[in-house]
Amino acid sequence: MKYFALEYTGQIFDKWFNLGDDIQTIAVSRLLPRVDGYVPREALDTATESGIIPLNGYFMNSDHWPPAPNLTPLFFSFHVTPAAEKIICSPQGVAYLKTYEPIGCRDTGTMDILARHGIKVYYSKCLTLTLEKRPEPVPDGKIYMVDVRKACYAIVPRPLRKKAIQINQGKVRLPSVPPHIKLELAEHLLETYKLTAKLVITSKIHCALPCIAMGIPVVFLYPSYHLNNYRVKIVDDLIGINYVPGSWLNRRLINYFRSGQINWNPEPIDIENEKQMIRTRFFLRRYALQNSGTRQNIPTDTTRRKC
Repeated sequence: MKYFALEYTGQIFDKWFNLGDDIQTIAVSRLLPRVDGYVPREALDTATESGIIPLNGYFMNSDHWPPAPNLTPLFFSFHVTPAAEKIICSPQGVAYLKTYEPIGCRDTGTMDILARHGIKVYYSKCLTLTLEKRPEPVPDGKIYMVDVRKACYAIVPRPLRKKAIQINQGKVRLPSVPPHIKLELAEHLLETYKLTAKLVITSKIHCALPCIAMGIPVVFLYPSYHLNNYRVKIVDDLIGINYVPGSWLNRRLINYFRSGQINWNPEPIDIENEKQMIRTRFFLRRYALQNSGTRQNIPTDTTRRKC
């Protein structure tokens, strides 16, 4: 049995890329016996080798769906955007998903989309929450501001902004970077957070969740005009979201007062029990796929080369 993971290649990644994608690949790779190769997320129907591939993350920016029949998908931490619903949930797509249901969804919004099409779902949460916790905090560490949205930037107190190291992990502008280099950059970034971060202030879900898993205090800022964005609901469930008014006038008028309501020195939260539950559920799904004679009705739980 071969195991594959997702990589991110194609025209849309020629000018910039999101290391959050590669962080999700790193997280799932640590839960597999090995990774025998990689399949482009945007060209899943072109794979030629057979094996199991976890389909965790954002789906998707192309119409290359469903995946090639020789791939056996492990649906866990699966996220569907509203724009991709017509492709993922086309008649052919629904039939494909039903073959492998129940589908483990990263968020309740994806669950709602798939359930509307009669697909059995469950809330798997995100595999980046399974990253290892660091052994101890870093009291004299660094403050990182990671992809803080423009609408939210000014709410961060000036002394913190002056101390903070600015990081852009969501839109790295380097042309033609091969997938293995992206993975190395993502590994380096995770290790940097783990070893040196005292506080992370971010608007990116795949900065916040890995840092929460590693025991790093996180402040999550998000524009209030995205109040109903289901992508970030999981962050709200864990540490809460600090919504910032979107208009320039509102920001000027109330940022000072709103900033005073935010805890800029939070404690890390303990998710070790939840982390173990996510890992166990993933292992049970993987084991069932490895050993099932049929692809249908697989139980959820008891309680570097391209292919």
